[in-house]
Amino acid sequence: MNIHLKDIYIAERLHVSELFIPAGTLTHVIGQNGAGKSTLLHVIAGLLSSESLNAEVTITEIQPGHIAAHRCCLTQHNDSVFGLTVAELFRFYTPFAVAPAQIDEVLAVNQYQSRLIHELSGGQQQRVHIARCMMQVWEAIQQGRGVLLFDEPFDALDLAYQIKWLACLHDLQQQGNIIVIAHHQLAWLNECPNDDVLIMQDGQVQANGEIATIWQPECLTQYFHIPEQHIPLYLHTPFMV
Repeated sequence: MNIHLKDIYIAERLHVSELFIPAGTLTHVIGQNGAGKSTLLHVIAGLLSSESLNAEVTITEIQPGHIAAHRCCLTQHNDSVFGLTVAELFRFYTPFAVAPAQIDEVLAVNQYQSRLIHELSGGQQQRVHIARCMMQVWEAIQQGRGVLLFDEPFDALDLAYQIKWLACLHDLQQQGNIIVIAHHQLAWLNECPNDDVLIMQDGQVQANGEIATIWQPECLTQYFHIPEQHIPLYLHTPFMV
């Protein structure tokens, strides 16, 4: 199972000649605001269509009619679903009323089952939505055939939950799942040298490969305009101590 994009074009937002994301990888999509990170995820998720007549967005080994059972996407803007409890949200979007143990051990969301979602804090809501997203395709994830797409998932999450959840994603990646995360937390790259990174600028992929190889000082100056004196903060300082 792999993701293959070809001839993707959306005027003034995205232009990708070809992109290949193999099974069993965790890819960090980074870039400045407006670089095209969210648009790329939305195309992979099937939420946006390319304007190119020859465009291809394929997930190999998955029949087109079955993709929804394998692919999930957490977007940046998740409505608080006014008036619904967490249990009602789960039942509406997923086959579950409560989060599976492996998810709840990481995100601790089942404690909110009877709580109204709009009454939860921002971080609590984010954990619920991340859990809901994963639960939508949990059967495929358990088989190592899930495609998990997350747009700015670290927003509002406490550091402790960021650490636990990313460790969970690495476990799922090793089972064969494809995980793509668009975010601005550059310090995380220091902790994940074996992950892949995809750097975007002006709607195009500028660099793509293993973090240990790609993530160099020139990336910070060229794509993020970070002053030279601040580069060590992003490139060499460990995030977790």
